[in-house]
Amino acid sequence: MSRTTDRRWVVPERGNRLVMRFALWLARTVGRRRLEWLLWPVSLYFFVVNAAARRASRAYLQRALRGRYRTGAVLRHMHSFAQAVLDRMFFLQDSTHMPPVRVEGREQLLQTLAAGQGCLLLGAHIGSFEAFRALGRAHTIPLRMLMYRSNLGGATHVLEALDPAYAGLIIPIGEVDTMLRVAESLGKGEIVGILGDRTPDTGRCVPARMLGGDVSIPEGPFRLALATGAPLVLVSAIRAADGVYDIRFEKFDVPYPSSRQGRGAFVQMAVERYVGWMEALCLRHPFAWFNFYDYWKDAP
Repeated sequence: MSRTTDRRWVVPERGNRLVMRFALWLARTVGRRRLEWLLWPVSLYFFVVNAAARRASRAYLQRALRGRYRTGAVLRHMHSFAQAVLDRMFFLQDSTHMPPVRVEGREQLLQTLAAGQGCLLLGAHIGSFEAFRALGRAHTIPLRMLMYRSNLGGATHVLEALDPAYAGLIIPIGEVDTMLRVAESLGKGEIVGILGDRTPDTGRCVPARMLGGDVSIPEGPFRLALATGAPLVLVSAIRAADGVYDIRFEKFDVPYPSSRQGRGAFVQMAVERYVGWMEALCLRHPFAWFNFYDYWKDAP
């Protein structure tokens, strides 16, 4: 395990408040379906102006598509991200026009919560976590999100303002009371969600192999699980070809160690399980991965 100062993604997000407000006005005026027609020109614009994202997308897709990479794949990748951002607008607004969802493995989550100790819901920047938040709202599932907040741009703040309760559900990473707030939420039997595929600049990492290359995965989610004793559940929410988001819960079948001496081995096994889960998702849904930076540090 190693300490890292990886700042490739810890920079302010691209996006303009005024542009996002205009997009929200369009969404409310013309509706989600009609606005989808504008996603291709918007994606083409970002394809042209964002060379770093273009290179990172190409480096990733050449791994995920395994020899099936074609011209236009990067533009399709950016279009998938634009679609997810558009859908996020409607998930956050609690609109009757939000995208529909299908759920697999719901019983896995409910059985975990039945123990009364809450759980850590572990996802990645694949698909849309807001789809699960919409499910939680509909079924009164208590959810808080553990998030790294220092790199948020103006566009994200405009989006988050769509849901007045959103800010109260977030536990920022790196604050003095972060662990206390996580423990309080779990003690109430709540879910604490975290996306575990990005490494804060203060984090400790575990090396792993993913899609044929070396990556660094933060050990924080797994150390948090050990510290709290809360069970881990994997979740993904990926937009299918019919426009429905498929939400899937999976058991995190790595047993917790019985002594402190086994914690290091547990973290390594947990990271390998998590990376294997991510890799399988990327191979099945290559255009749903939304880390537009050089994840393997090998983009030309």
